[in-house]
Amino acid sequence: MPAIARYKEGDSVNKRRTTAGMFLEIGSAVGTVISQREKRNKKGTPCIYCTVKWKEDGRTSEHAQHMLVPAP
Repeated sequence: MPAIARYKEGDSVNKRRTTAGMFLEIGSAVGTVISQREKRNKKGTPCIYCTVKWKEDGRTSEHAQHMLVPAP
């Protein structure tokens, strides 16, 4: 079964903050999705990873789409 992308290139997102595996809050930094790719885990299950460019300082980083939420 293919992975389904939740975000498109150009969407604004925030990163979830977690502690000990529990969702606590949404980070304040807003970023823009610049690319996506599919990676497979050890079991072969496909997962979507998004490359995000953060507006604060221009850094880019890659995150699994389940760790991102739409920016308000």
